[in-house]
Amino acid sequence: MSREEQSRQRRCGDVRLKGFSDRASFEEAIAWLDVHARPGLPAQNIEEVSVDTALGRVLAEPIGAPADIPAMDSAAVDGYALRSAETEGATDYNPLLFTLNETFNQPSHPLPLAGAAMVSAGTPLPGGADAVLPFDATQLTGTTLEIFAAVAAGSGVERRGQQLRAGTALIEARRILRPQDAGLLASVGIDRVRVVRLPRVRLVIAGPKRFAGRPPTGDANGPMLRGLIERDGGMVVTMIINMIENMIETTNAAEPRCEAFGEAIAAPGADVILVAGRTGTGVDDEAPLALAKVGELAIHGVALRPGGSAGMGLAGATPVLLLPGDPLGCWCAYELLAGRLIRSLGGRSPELPQLVREAEVGRKIVSAIGFVDLCRVRLVDGRVEPVGSAEFGGLASSVRADGFVVIPAPLEGYAPGTRVKVHLY
Repeated sequence: MSREEQSRQRRCGDVRLKGFSDRASFEEAIAWLDVHARPGLPAQNIEEVSVDTALGRVLAEPIGAPADIPAMDSAAVDGYALRSAETEGATDYNPLLFTLNETFNQPSHPLPLAGAAMVSAGTPLPGGADAVLPFDATQLTGTTLEIFAAVAAGSGVERRGQQLRAGTALIEARRILRPQDAGLLASVGIDRVRVVRLPRVRLVIAGPKRFAGRPPTGDANGPMLRGLIERDGGMVVTMIINMIENMIETTNAAEPRCEAFGEAIAAPGADVILVAGRTGTGVDDEAPLALAKVGELAIHGVALRPGGSAGMGLAGATPVLLLPGDPLGCWCAYELLAGRLIRSLGGRSPELPQLVREAEVGRKIVSAIGFVDLCRVRLVDGRVEPVGSAEFGGLASSVRADGFVVIPAPLEGYAPGTRVKVHLY
């Protein structure tokens, strides 16, 4: 057996009541995820939708301008269209007289000499006009228009194709469609676009454990993961919460639990499966064993804090991510591992989606060498302070924080005065 196979066997063995003797590095976990993110955009992952329902979706192909924008010379301001050469010499003391005639407000009806046409911003210029004089430099009496200022050729005019020429790229592929993008597409007559299909995500939530003499707690992972998945462009197609009867701690029902996990993992119809809970070293942590039975357990245990009991593997060709049941560990493992996979499957950048701000550390941030730590932090007078320790503090520490700092495995933390990158919520 090769050294790699021996290492994999250690990492994927039954860790219940034993603990993790070996863990995959964070870099190894990321490499596995990137291999199974199905790079590229196969035809079956693309669908056509209307522009008004495409906001937030990832475009599957570039879109070009079907015509010049604007399609012809048009008024850029409200006013009177006329020939600029005929306005030369006009002042407050020497107004010039023009004739206003509404029949001259179309390109096919050229203006006569000293003729003017009232136009609104965006309307085509009448034939012969090369400028638009604003209303405040004129006075209209009947059909006689007095102008009190000269205007240069091109003033108040948007030339044909000034915004875009036909065939020019409007929006590149892989762009997440924004409101202004949708508005531009609609303005040029594009009402349907081809987008990357939303990755279908099955959530399997074991639910919080219940113990004799302790009041039951509600499930935090279900609503949290749903929100994170939708943020990252995924679609929850199945959400199985408390699919396993949460046993009193004296009850032994390992086999039924393992079978229930296996059935939920092996069911078809998802692009990625997230299992939250039962991934640790306790006697009832059967999720990794269930995945190994119905598919392949590639990694169990990652050098990550919190969230070190995370794992990953395949059910057929479908990636399966095992997330800790502890809500803080579940959130961390999703942010740094599962979210990357979902973003990639949906055609988005795999990198963390939060805005990043550089700031100075105000109070020492402690980390463990050999583990990638996700430290929740807050900004106090513009400086970074940790909220709780890396592994403890619960989900409340994340709620109290302004963001988080990812500390690489070789470091033991950051001293005061160090400048770090903060991922802001």
